[in-house]
Amino acid sequence: MSNLFLKVYQDADDQIHDDEDPFPAYLDGIDTTLAPFCPTSAARVLKALRMANVNEHDVLVDLGSGDGRFITASVSEFNAARAVGIESDADLVDQSRLLAQQVLGNDSRVTFIQGDLLNLPTLVHDTQWSVIVLFLLPDHTEKFADLLLHHYRKGARIVSLVFNLNEIPELDLITSDEQDGIFVYGNHMSALSK
Repeated sequence: MSNLFLKVYQDADDQIHDDEDPFPAYLDGIDTTLAPFCPTSAARVLKALRMANVNEHDVLVDLGSGDGRFITASVSEFNAARAVGIESDADLVDQSRLLAQQVLGNDSRVTFIQGDLLNLPTLVHDTQWSVIVLFLLPDHTEKFADLLLHHYRKGARIVSLVFNLNEIPELDLITSDEQDGIFVYGNHMSALSK
C-alpha cells in the first residue's frame, strides 16, 4: 500500500477538520439532497475496497465521489483498470483532480465528472461498471435502484457506506462491517472469482 495515498488524504482530512464548519453538508449553496459530503477516512476507504476485492480488472464508479478518495485509491492501491467519480459540487471535483494528481500524477485511468447524479445516463452512457461505490441517504435509494440492479445483475459489486441497501431486497449482502458502516453486495460466485 502506498504511504503517499494515506498522507495526501490524511492531510485533506486534517484541513477539513480545521475548517470553521466541520459539516460542509450544511453550508449554503451546497446541494445535499442525495447525501452530504462526509469524507470517509483513508483507512476506511482502503478497507472497503479490500472487502469488495477491487483488482486490475475492475471498472469502478463512485456516485457522489466527494474529494475523489475512492477513485484515487482504487487505481493507486488496487490497480483498477479505470475509475470514474461523479460529483455535483464543482469545487469538490476540482479538489478531487488536485488530490488525485498528487498521488497518481496524470493517470488516464482516473476521471472526475461534475454532474447531477439523477442524470446519470447522460453522464456515463452505457459503461459496464464492475464496482459501484455510494453513500446515499436511505430516503433516496429507490431513485438508484434500477441502475444498481442493472449492473448487479451483470455481476457488479456494490459498496454502500454508512447505510445498508435493505430497501432493494434483490441485492445479496456478501460481506459487511457494521461498525465501520461498510456493506458489500454482489453475486457470491462472481465476487469470489474476482
